[in-house]
Amino acid sequence: MEHLKSLDPSKISNTVSMGGADMPIIRIGHGCHLTIASSQVLAHYSSPVALPPQALEVIEASYQFLKVHVDSRVPIYGVNTNFGDQVRYIDAALKDTETLDYYESINERQENIIRSLSCGLGTIVAPHIVRVTMMLRAHCLAQGYSGVHPELINSLLDFLNAGITPIVRCYGSIGASGDLIPLSMIAAALIGEPVAVTYQNKVMRAPEAIQLAGIKAYKPVMRDGLALINGTSFMTAIASLAVYDLHRLFKQMLTAIAMTLESLLVISSAYHPMVHQLKKQKGETTINQFFVDFWEGSQLLTDLDELRTTDYTYKPVQDYYSIRSVPQGFGPFQENLERAILWIENEMNSVNDNPVIDVAANTIHHSANFMGYYITDACDILKMNIAQASTWMHALLANLVHPRKNHNLPVNLVPNPGTHNGFRSMQLLSAALAVQNRKLAQAHQSFTLPTEGDNQDVNSLGTHAALDFQESVANLERLTAILLLAATQALELRGVEKASKKAQSIYHTVRQYSAKIEHCRPMTEEIEMIINLLKDSKI
Repeated sequence: MEHLKSLDPSKISNTVSMGGADMPIIRIGHGCHLTIASSQVLAHYSSPVALPPQALEVIEASYQFLKVHVDSRVPIYGVNTNFGDQVRYIDAALKDTETLDYYESINERQENIIRSLSCGLGTIVAPHIVRVTMMLRAHCLAQGYSGVHPELINSLLDFLNAGITPIVRCYGSIGASGDLIPLSMIAAALIGEPVAVTYQNKVMRAPEAIQLAGIKAYKPVMRDGLALINGTSFMTAIASLAVYDLHRLFKQMLTAIAMTLESLLVISSAYHPMVHQLKKQKGETTINQFFVDFWEGSQLLTDLDELRTTDYTYKPVQDYYSIRSVPQGFGPFQENLERAILWIENEMNSVNDNPVIDVAANTIHHSANFMGYYITDACDILKMNIAQASTWMHALLANLVHPRKNHNLPVNLVPNPGTHNGFRSMQLLSAALAVQNRKLAQAHQSFTLPTEGDNQDVNSLGTHAALDFQESVANLERLTAILLLAATQALELRGVEKASKKAQSIYHTVRQYSAKIEHCRPMTEEIEMIINLLKDSKI
């Protein structure tokens, strides 16, 4: 459960001075490798993105290779044919060489597909997601397998580095042929269509922003238009940012759970390392060791041997499932998180375009790398784990507030429950969040819907899965903050000096922002402050 490499710009070897500060440079294209940390750096540091010389060479070679085949008038999907279900419509200039301008027809087709697909609706997507999308699209096309003109990549980077961010709506993609509609909304701005963008914190039309930034709109050639829109870059951007947040949140969630279990006088025998070694599951043993380490020095854990010699009515010799089986329940979550990060990073670095141009083998493949199934599965699996974790955390909160289960803590963790409500309302909030995450856990592949003349008769719905995953992570963070507040209150009621050193440290951090709840008071702002502590990795 190690954290990702630090995002401190001073620890990144390639930097550039911008506004008096050193910023990390993100290098893309052939020979470069992106990680989910790369997405985070671009999203939150607005780092410059650069193309190394070796990438320019393979882009140019791929473009020239495609041009030779286009010149020979061989039918190539999306270049001298129409798109999707209309692939049967071949460019008339293939046969009529005297009256039609072949390349003018090809280039017009590239602009038309962008214009026609720029029709997204719904909530405006956060600008940092759009910026990461643009980086991933440029990275894909700069691998040298797409046949795009080198100036297309330069134009994308000009937009990114100038800070021009197209306004993209959340609805439109079904994850087959990639994210056609969201990517077209980016491409439309790139080619100078009068669509909305943000520039210098203002919303304006793309041509105005292009002029103010001192750059040029791009004129697509050959297959540039299709290449811009025919991939998984939008869903992957959303997933990469959300999974980074989840990776950071995972340990914080376990911390809140550890403090909760400690305040509930957990029987330590259930967390004996030997028990979990016998299960032979990597995730389970790792999670269990986290708790063993966290509780070091605690005086609140219940020793099973001592319990057996005391009055049995004090505490049963076995805890409720939600208290004694956390390693078994959260081990698969950790392993799935590791697998999902691998899948998402692979997708970030993939050639998710069609056609795929193999210069070395003198071949052009018509294939389907634009399908988003790996993103769909990564997000759907983690949404399922998040739903389970949400239900679990709600159960733990119920243990804390209910007198039948909390081992002599006051009702709702408030000293005067006859007058004040304590954590009763936050348990309601916890239930609302847990229910929403359970709803979001539905697998999207079961909702596939044939469309586009049944050409896209199966589709991944990867963007839907990624958007729901993003919402699930945000809700899990809210649940973690609530449980952390409750555990802090419970430890104070038990006597925080008896808690583990790690629990005491977190207790003091939380208390800097949220005082002990003794009387009823509005809690929204305090919960949000704890959420911000989680976001800033201060817990």
